Amino acid sequence: MTGTTADRIQRCFDDAGILGSVHAIALHDHGEIGVLSDEPAVLASVYKLPLAVAYARMVDAGRLDPRATVMLDPETRTHGATGFAAMTDPVTVTWRDAVRSMMAVSDNAAADALLDVVGITRLADVLDDLGLASTRITGGIRDLYASLVDDCGSTSLADAITHVRDLDSLADLATFDPANPHNSIGTCRDMTRLLSSLWTDRAASPEQCEFLRTIMAQQVWTQRISAGFPFDDVIVAGKTGTFVGLRHEAGVVEYPNGEAYAVAVFTTSTRARLILPAAETAIAQAAKLAVAHLR
Repeated sequence: MTGTTADRIQRCFDDAGILGSVHAIALHDHGEIGVLSDEPAVLASVYKLPLAVAYARMVDAGRLDPRATVMLDPETRTHGATGFAAMTDPVTVTWRDAVRSMMAVSDNAAADALLDVVGITRLADVLDDLGLASTRITGGIRDLYASLVDDCGSTSLADAITHVRDLDSLADLATFDPANPHNSIGTCRDMTRLLSSLWTDRAASPEQCEFLRTIMAQQVWTQRISAGFPFDDVIVAGKTGTFVGLRHEAGVVEYPNGEAYAVAVFTTSTRARLILPAAETAIAQAAKLAVAHLR
């Protein structure tokens, strides 16, 4: 392929028919590359990454016992397709295992329960302290669901999803508009900055940073960044975000020689496609190109 790396990354997005942004940084020498790195996007479940850091800081401060338990009631917890969110009965779990489920399988029930304890103000303080000036967290996944239901004038999330599938474009929906002040947003550059702080033990204590790195490496989703690095000796630790036309991931690629690269790829499809393999492939290719450039 000809052209600069940035051109090749952009071509990945164009070929998939999606809008995309990327930022990657080498954690060992601070080299970086980006395509629309400062373009804001609605975060979806990527919001769980700064939320996990806020949890870690509460544990460090002695304000939350990671072994204390929480009961997730099916009548009130946020629903979803994975983890405790998908279960039928009440579940009692420790906070640290709730965080593990939140990160490893993107458990919405665990995440929103944790957000209730952390609070928006404490989460905003974390963003400010880490210098994530382009990131704003206004609520959790239940708020994202409520926004779409309101956007579509529907009575349920299922009805709203059915409605958006018939739309020619998602552009007119406030739920997917980064300029909407009610949305949780961030940029690829902010997410790699957060990841850098997490991998260098600046986000929280070394013990808590190690815990978060470990559970991020247990993430079950392998069709995005991980697919660009299909090697037994390369570790990819990440957090995805997926909602209707949004497909994101932010993570760190670690090579056996000690090199590590923080990568964030955010994408938006112009139409609602719950299954879009071309977008997944584009994320993998963009991450692979970015890391190869830095190496």
